[in-house]
Amino acid sequence: MATIEDWIKKKGRLHFTLIDPDKQKPEKAGLLARKCAEFGTDAIMVGGSTVSGGIVDDTVREIKKACNLPVILFPSTAAGISPKADYIFWMMLMNSTNRRFLVGEQVKAALPFSKTGVKPIPMGYVVVSTSQKPTTVERVGEVDKIMENDIEKAVSHALAAQYFGMECVYLEAGSGAEKPVPDEMLREVKKNLRIPVIVGGGIKTPEEAKKKAKAGADVIVTGTIVEKNLETVKGIIKAFKS
Repeated sequence: MATIEDWIKKKGRLHFTLIDPDKQKPEKAGLLARKCAEFGTDAIMVGGSTVSGGIVDDTVREIKKACNLPVILFPSTAAGISPKADYIFWMMLMNSTNRRFLVGEQVKAALPFSKTGVKPIPMGYVVVSTSQKPTTVERVGEVDKIMENDIEKAVSHALAAQYFGMECVYLEAGSGAEKPVPDEMLREVKKNLRIPVIVGGGIKTPEEAKKKAKAGADVIVTGTIVEKNLETVKGIIKAFKS
């Protein structure tokens, strides 16, 4: 059974905490991971749009010292890989217009990754544009924009990921997004897929987390709010899981 699907069968809806190694020192990342583990998060994702190399190793090391949760790499490029993690989202940015993010970085990383022992989780990554100002992932990933009302386009990209054999689809509004992925879009994607749907970006309140649960999200991811307000993260986790 696929990793995420197996976790969902055992625990129900899941919450993942995203920690960007560029946003704080590794020791602080460990402290954030420990607090989120206490709040009930199910895994720690490590990555960002610009991170690389040694800082990822150091961050993963501190997180694993601080808690016993699975650590999942969430790399934007081949440089974001660390042998110290447990898993990696081996992902394709489905709506990128740049071959680099469709297959280029993955090919570059494949041989060194094969020597790490880290378990890959194949994932279709779909970026949805919900902000007036493009998020970092929109700019760096050179995306073919999927706007809030482009529901059919989002479903088509998600289905393509499923047909490629991906184990899950991640609908992403982007770090610091003004608004999350629309509930109607999430519902339609979930209705058309057989694989788990992860949603992230712009989920800033417990009320929004409840909406995502009702719309069918199997997993939600919070990142920016972790850096700004840990108590809110506690409420988000509780709301989504209840």
